[in-house]
Amino acid sequence: MKELDKILTELHVQKIGSGYIDLICPIENINEFINKVNDLNIRITGFTWWCHATSNHEACGMGGSKCTYTDGYYSEIQIGHTIEFENNEEVRNFILNEYPKSKEYKPCYCPGFWLDLDE
Repeated sequence: MKELDKILTELHVQKIGSGYIDLICPIENINEFINKVNDLNIRITGFTWWCHATSNHEACGMGGSKCTYTDGYYSEIQIGHTIEFENNEEVRNFILNEYPKSKEYKPCYCPGFWLDLDE
């Protein structure tokens, strides 16, 4: 999907593997990313957590992929499932409002979005 790929590049969202799952989005671009996928009528079905490991921060999870747009690499956090929501607004609210107030919060965690595409 050409328009979606353009958004991924513009917002420095890194694809892990092929397809449109595990699209790791920098925290500062989450709101805009959700706005843009909403504009394309794409539903975020869920996400997984990825730790942004750097020379100043040891990885919280397993090995992962070197960052394309910044230093370091993304380390996959094993939780055993995808975190799912009914709609994109619930995803946005959880990641930007609820999660930062929770005791599980880690500032190094970035969501790896899973998108529902009719391909």
